[in-house]
Amino acid sequence: MVVVILDACVLFPMYLRDTLLSVAEAELYELRWSQKILDEVMRNLVQKGKMSIQKATNLEQVMKIAFPEAMVEAPIELERVMTNDPRI
Repeated sequence: MVVVILDACVLFPMYLRDTLLSVAEAELYELRWSQKILDEVMRNLVQKGKMSIQKATNLEQVMKIAFPEAMVEAPIELERVMTNDPRI
């Protein structure tokens, strides 16, 4: 089965996040994320006014419960080659 790391840019938009999580739930691929990725998603959801802190915290917990195998520690080498968003 294909294993995919979902970065913050695809977990931030609700429609895309819901679609990708539904496809993973249907076992069409295995998803992975790191705590750093989840932190970025939740921080941006709150900062951009999409969710309250409580709702973002609840979303993170639901995602972790639904996909307990998804949590990984992304190698720093991988972060270095992902240059699409310099996070300035």
